[in-house]
Amino acid sequence: MAFCRSVLTAERAAAELVEGRFEAMYDLFEAISSPRPVLKWQPDDVDLESEHLRFLHDYWRRRASADRLPLSSGIDALDLKPALGYVMLLEPTGTDDDFLYRVYGSIIAEKGGLELTGKRVSQVPSPMVAAYFLATYRAVVVRRCSLLARHTTHHTIQITQWDRLILPFADPRGRIDRLLVGNIPGARTL
Repeated sequence: MAFCRSVLTAERAAAELVEGRFEAMYDLFEAISSPRPVLKWQPDDVDLESEHLRFLHDYWRRRASADRLPLSSGIDALDLKPALGYVMLLEPTGTDDDFLYRVYGSIIAEKGGLELTGKRVSQVPSPMVAAYFLATYRAVVVRRCSLLARHTTHHTIQITQWDRLILPFADPRGRIDRLLVGNIPGARTL
C-alpha cells in the first residue's frame, strides 16, 4: 500500500513541480514528518552552497548551448574528479518512469549508509523518499533544465540536509538519457 501511494505521490508531485507548484511535494514531506524541501529551477551559483555543486553546475553550463542540452556522450569521469565522490549518474529506464543509478558516489554511499549503484530509484528503502527523488528526476526530464533540491531530513537521521543539483544531459537526438546529480550531505551537529 505504501509503495502504491508513493507512486501516485511521485506522479502528482512531478506534474506539479513541472508547473512550478510544490503542494504535492510539501504533502509528501509532511507525510514523513520532515520539513518542506527547497526547490529551485535553474539555480544561480549563489543558490549553491557547496563548491562541488558550483563546479558541477559550471561543468554542465560550459557544455550546453542556447538551443540544446549538453551531450551525455561527453560526460567524462576524469573531468568530474573534483566532485566525483558526490556524483550520481542516473539513466531513465524507459517506459516505467524509473531511473537506474549508473554511478552512486562513494561519499554519498558512505554518509548515507546505502550503496545504490546498479539499482533503481524505486528501490530506495523508504517509498516516500523514493517518491521525492522520482518526482524531481521526472520533472527535470520534462522541463529540460537544472533543479536544486534541498531537503532537511527527519531528526532521527545523522545527515541534516542533502543538497542535490540535478543536471540533464541528452543523446544526439535531444532525448534526455542521463541525469548528472551532485548530492552533498550536511552532518548533524550536537
